[in-house]
Amino acid sequence: MKQTEVTRGRGFSRRRLLAGLAIAAGGAASGRLWAASEEPAPPRETGLSSEGLLVGQPGFQPRTVAPLPHAELPGFLTQAQLAANHDAYVEAVDTLRSTEAALGKADRSPAGLAAYRTLRQRQVASANEVLLHEFYFRGLAPHAVAVPSYVERNMSEHMGSLASWRGDFTACALAAHSWAALVYDPYDDRWHNVVMDDDLGGVWIGANPLVVCDVAEHAWAKDYPRREEYVARFFDHLDWEEVARRYRRVDRM
Repeated sequence: MKQTEVTRGRGFSRRRLLAGLAIAAGGAASGRLWAASEEPAPPRETGLSSEGLLVGQPGFQPRTVAPLPHAELPGFLTQAQLAANHDAYVEAVDTLRSTEAALGKADRSPAGLAAYRTLRQRQVASANEVLLHEFYFRGLAPHAVAVPSYVERNMSEHMGSLASWRGDFTACALAAHSWAALVYDPYDDRWHNVVMDDDLGGVWIGANPLVVCDVAEHAWAKDYPRREEYVARFFDHLDWEEVARRYRRVDRM
């Protein structure tokens, strides 16, 4: 009789212990799920469908493939040559889309930052390649086009003359590994000829910075032993009024 009671007591205690462990494990699991649900969703990588400087056009803005404006440019580029270049453009569009899809699921923990860095670099490189190809293709004409007086006036102001610009642009085109371009910099209100040796320039073409954080060691190493601490405090000293002013200056939609 006593032995039976003892056995029952032990069995009851064991069941209670196992039940308690199961509840604790379930609570821990639900806690992990709750913590995961608290993580903010990653930002959207593509533009809004109703906004942007290229709105309404196929290509970069909606992340689709824009067709060639001209299948052939007689006396300049054959159909085969343009098609081959367009194939490279299509590949860049595909890379941009797949990279941005991967960014939506990327591991942003310390262990995943190396792979995350590669994704961000690939996004910028493919975005630049898509945009540059589209500007190139859309800037070609099947016949000679007269220079408008509006362009001539600005060319004289910024570059001296059409002839001086052409000479310098030719030098850029011969020196560059990938791209030569004439760009407008809104910050000094000037036109510039530029050389791009690859697509990974680190910024989007025509980007207007809204928030900038210098993470080079000369910006933080004297005050902080670790960059992570510096970056965490940066947000506490970010002037959001200045951010708003910057955006108002460039928001023309």
